[in-house]
Amino acid sequence: MHEILTVFAVFAYTAGGIVCHQLPERSFFWGAWQYPVCARCTGLYASAVVGLTGWAVARWRHGRDWRVAPRAALVVLAAAAVPTALSVVTAAAGWWDGGNVTRALLGVPLGATAGALLAAAVAKDLR
Repeated sequence: MHEILTVFAVFAYTAGGIVCHQLPERSFFWGAWQYPVCARCTGLYASAVVGLTGWAVARWRHGRDWRVAPRAALVVLAAAAVPTALSVVTAAAGWWDGGNVTRALLGVPLGATAGALLAAAVAKDLR
């Protein structure tokens, strides 16, 4: 069992390293273990799962009447990206840089929206 967990951890940290800087001071920890992605990415990915699941449940409960126009999806996605973009820009400019919880929470709108739109696209509801 330990070997399986080790292989999974190596995969998770390698994949995380492709998409994330993995800086320890910008990451959450579980005990002594650093998450494979930073706090912002954690917020994005965790909320993407929620958005994807939410769309799937809504579609299941309400049938095939759920349709999203691509233009509307882009507008909603752009609006959802604003908190994440502002946190990145203000940190890069040295104006303001919230803590890890703030970074994660500011990623939630974008992650949840992206997850829901991904589910919509896979279900062919994005048209």
